[in-house]
Amino acid sequence: MLLGLLRFIRGYVSFTVSGKYPERFLNITSRNRIRLWNVQRKGDGFDGCMYRADYLKIRKLARGSGVRLRVTAKSGLPSYVVRYKDRVGVMIGACAFLLTVFVMSLFIWSIDITGLDRVSRVEMQEELREQGLYIGAFKPSLDYQRIARNILLENHDVGWMAVNVTGSYASVEIKEEAPAPEVENVYAPCNIKAKSDGVILRIEALEGTTEITEGSGVIEGQLLVSGVMGDEQGTSRLVHAQARVLARTTHEASFSISEKQNRLIPNGETAERQSAELFGLRLPYRFGRVDSPYAAVDLYTDAPAPLGITLPIGVATEKVSALTYEETELDDNSAKELLMKQSQLYELFSLSDCTVEGRETELSHQDGVYTLKVTYTCAEDIAYSELIGTDENTDLTRYVNPTEPEKEQ
Repeated sequence: MLLGLLRFIRGYVSFTVSGKYPERFLNITSRNRIRLWNVQRKGDGFDGCMYRADYLKIRKLARGSGVRLRVTAKSGLPSYVVRYKDRVGVMIGACAFLLTVFVMSLFIWSIDITGLDRVSRVEMQEELREQGLYIGAFKPSLDYQRIARNILLENHDVGWMAVNVTGSYASVEIKEEAPAPEVENVYAPCNIKAKSDGVILRIEALEGTTEITEGSGVIEGQLLVSGVMGDEQGTSRLVHAQARVLARTTHEASFSISEKQNRLIPNGETAERQSAELFGLRLPYRFGRVDSPYAAVDLYTDAPAPLGITLPIGVATEKVSALTYEETELDDNSAKELLMKQSQLYELFSLSDCTVEGRETELSHQDGVYTLKVTYTCAEDIAYSELIGTDENTDLTRYVNPTEPEKEQ
């Protein structure tokens, strides 16, 4: 391939050799160190190829050897220059095109990010831009290892990262960091206590002495499983109590909203704007506007992606909808609907560790404010560990709840 490119740049001719002694021509080219290729026997002579400059030099020597040369074709860049020497514009355009392609190949025109889950794509694009990697970035100025290293140091959600560049296409591969599990000291002696009030549904004690029974009620902070264990000889020892205590609990939450609401709603006026995206530049060619200080904009980008690689060209369409403020007064149904949405968000974030078994709602309206009180009935694990402080004065006597009858040994 490289040899073919060299021959094209220097230019070459295809010729035929005829005469009584065509072998003399081969001797002449050998003595003058002239390269021949594609030599093929043909009748009393042969065909071949040589560089254009060598042909001009060997032609005079060939006449003295009794052979005749005839050019059958001229190929290469010099032939094109001679052919189009009177068309300067074509040559200038071709050179400008080649120069443009070369210059454009020095920039990044497409970036693809894969492997994102918890980290948002917009956030990662901003971090890459801060490190110098963005559409239109100058490739020779980029240090891809430095970019990956800096993002790994600054973003602790990223566990591994690689930046690969092929031509003007950059592929960013990311593997997010798995959250480190909480490591519990399984050797430190501790008790299991209740983190909230409830009625015990089930006890799964793996280590320690159970102090409560299923169906009994407990209060916050009450001892559930003791880390003090005794044996038949009457001696006691401290252990790391482990248990899962499932209890039925209740949670209360209140949500409020004013009966008068100002909200932005579409007024029916719309417009559309379109722009051509070319190598990171946005060139608007269709304009549209709405007579309102408030508007909602939906942006759609249509870009070709052959073989899964998004090209840096496309059409961006913005659909603009005018918005106006409207004051509305809520009734009981609409207010409850909005407040129930707030309660669903509360369940999602605050009661994510619980299984909600039931809800009781109470809607009240006073002084222009709607209030929704929700009582949740949940099933949850109320056990939490509390370390036992130990020294030479530690009392290892098993805890006995004064409100419960003493268990038979």
